[in-house]
Amino acid sequence: MCRILAFHTKAEISKKYVNALIKASRNDIFSKYGSHPDGWGLSVFLKKNDKWKVIYYRSEDPIFEDPNFNYLIDIAKGEEIIGIIHARKAGRKFLTGVSHAHPYYVRANIYDLYFAHNGSVSRTSFKDNNRPFTDSYLILEEIKTLIENNMSPFEAYVNTLDKLKDYSTSLNSGLIYYNKKEGPSLLIGYYYNKNRLSKETNEEYYKLYTDNERYVFSSTIKYYLGVDAEELMMGSIMHL
Repeated sequence: MCRILAFHTKAEISKKYVNALIKASRNDIFSKYGSHPDGWGLSVFLKKNDKWKVIYYRSEDPIFEDPNFNYLIDIAKGEEIIGIIHARKAGRKFLTGVSHAHPYYVRANIYDLYFAHNGSVSRTSFKDNNRPFTDSYLILEEIKTLIENNMSPFEAYVNTLDKLKDYSTSLNSGLIYYNKKEGPSLLIGYYYNKNRLSKETNEEYYKLYTDNERYVFSSTIKYYLGVDAEELMMGSIMHL
């Protein structure tokens, strides 16, 4: 499991949220592992003068040690801002490094797709399950295939999560899809499987929350924010 912060906001990314993400990644009070040290990344779309720009960055450094983090947040300013920041705790140590940091990127038909995922999915649920890719990347490939078979990104995302839910601990995730005509859109999926949770980890660990400021965040981020927030509806897809 990992920590995720997603947002659709204006002007700049709130420092209180990113600071809470840093604290949650360094010391996760709900996780038996304690921290999320296995790399991080962000995908942030910025609208300036009616044109979209994107900042896309991945690193094998822990988010709380990467010297580029503050710089990237500081330059992420615009009339409209849509993005995901992800701090990773790897389930398989041989699948670490910059290539396996989230968000992942692929191209599907006319869309650029950026995908970040918290949780694990049994590899038996995938057709080609022996390739050296994370389960999260295999999820994105499933979404890509459906889009290339003429599903909309929303339909592809919904269908993929529904197909995998019985094989997962959690499908908490964010998908940004972009084309030049429509601009970026951000979808958040919320689901965890109570029958597959680790007995050593607090159930709160798996929860996602939102507030009135257009942010969605993992439970540990909520803890460090110290704010009231509403849990997302289980099994929902949120268009942020």
